Amino acid sequence: MDKIKQMWKSIYYLVYTEGFNILSIDEEDSEVWLTHESKKVVKRFIHKAPTHQEVDFDFEKTTDHLSSLIDSIGFSFEQLDTYYLTDKDIDFTEFNHYKRPKIRYYALSSVEDFEKVSSHIITKQQIKRSKTTAVTTYKNKLLNASFIDSFMLKFSPVTYFLVAINVIVWLSLVLIFNQVAQINLVDYGGLVHFNVVHGEWYRLLTSMFLHADFTHLIMNVFSLIIFGKLIEGALGSIKMFIIYLVSGLFAGLVSLSIDTVSISIGASGAIFGLIGAFIVYLFTRKNINKQFVLQTFIGIAIISLLALFISNVNHFAHLGGFIGGAILMYIIYKWMEHDKFKMHYIIAFIVLIIILVFIIFSRQQHYIYDELTKEAMNNGDFNSAETMIKQIKEKNFESDETYILSGLIVANNTSLDEAILEWERGLKIFPKSPKLNYQLALGYRAKDDYDKANKFINQSIKQDKNNEHYKALKKEITAFRS
Repeated sequence: MDKIKQMWKSIYYLVYTEGFNILSIDEEDSEVWLTHESKKVVKRFIHKAPTHQEVDFDFEKTTDHLSSLIDSIGFSFEQLDTYYLTDKDIDFTEFNHYKRPKIRYYALSSVEDFEKVSSHIITKQQIKRSKTTAVTTYKNKLLNASFIDSFMLKFSPVTYFLVAINVIVWLSLVLIFNQVAQINLVDYGGLVHFNVVHGEWYRLLTSMFLHADFTHLIMNVFSLIIFGKLIEGALGSIKMFIIYLVSGLFAGLVSLSIDTVSISIGASGAIFGLIGAFIVYLFTRKNINKQFVLQTFIGIAIISLLALFISNVNHFAHLGGFIGGAILMYIIYKWMEHDKFKMHYIIAFIVLIIILVFIIFSRQQHYIYDELTKEAMNNGDFNSAETMIKQIKEKNFESDETYILSGLIVANNTSLDEAILEWERGLKIFPKSPKLNYQLALGYRAKDDYDKANKFINQSIKQDKNNEHYKALKKEITAFRS
């Protein structure tokens, strides 16, 4: 076994699978330092077979100069692991320090020893099973890759988890339920203003994992892989997941505050949140070329503008997600910088969310279920329309329009007399509805009962004096009564 190759292989997977960063490499490549700030772990690889005295000296030096070591590393670590590449199986137990920070020494003399450099199950398997390549290959990928390439190479479990959920949900709807029609997207959790203001807030989450068709799914999946890996590589899995989830929810709130008519679905709001976060991340990086940042921003802006020409795209959700992701990234940046105003930024974001919720409830409701019922009736699908009416009544979402449509379905399926009974039931619930009174006037006119027709049309005109349809029917009924 070539221990140098095995060492660089282990370093490679520690960097790209677990998110370690290379802190330093000496001129002869005989000592490599790795750090992981969020885990508060430091690892050191030394290509040298030490004597007992050398390890003892290293331990004393480390403990005596701990504060200066922490300053040079840049954070207060809780664990320092030192690995010596040696042909001998050396016992370093007496030097291991188990108080914080833990200081431990290991000998790497076999493949099994190299597997122990990490407790991460995927890293262990990669070190054990993957093919070992030339040292220069590992070093080039680690040292010469751009920061974008390094982010894309890193293991991104949350990104692939989110991709898997989106694909599984879409396959479930298509293959198992065989339902992707608009009416079913509402049933399975599509974001609709009407439902949310009636308490179904869960739709802000469920709508993020629904897609209209295969093309919609594939576009979002590819975008999620790219920007998900970039943000997860830059910030880590937990922060990436928070940005994705909160941006998606924020995108839904922005959409609901502006658009009360549409059914909104898809992961694009959350993905635009990742895009917004990435732009802010680039601007906050001191060592990144600002021209590159500007070019990246222009490229994303062009893609967003092209999306304006695609039909059935919720641009409000895209905008909301982008803004939400940018705000969250700025908050995270200020938090990591220990800015004294970081809590103020969080409170301001919460206030913004409260304002959006207030706007959502202040907007006039659009009865989406009535619209879907009318659409089914216009298509001649009275069975689906009847099913929708039953669902509306079960959820107590009915309006005066619901009873008008329900009566028309009854008239089509049974008789006009049954339809009139349905309209009268609706009028008991909505006694000041000019539409129901007008519908009853039409019904009784069809039965040649002009006295009752006159009674109901008078009520319609009383409630809406300027409606020309009501006035026209009143003249017709009056003519037949005279």
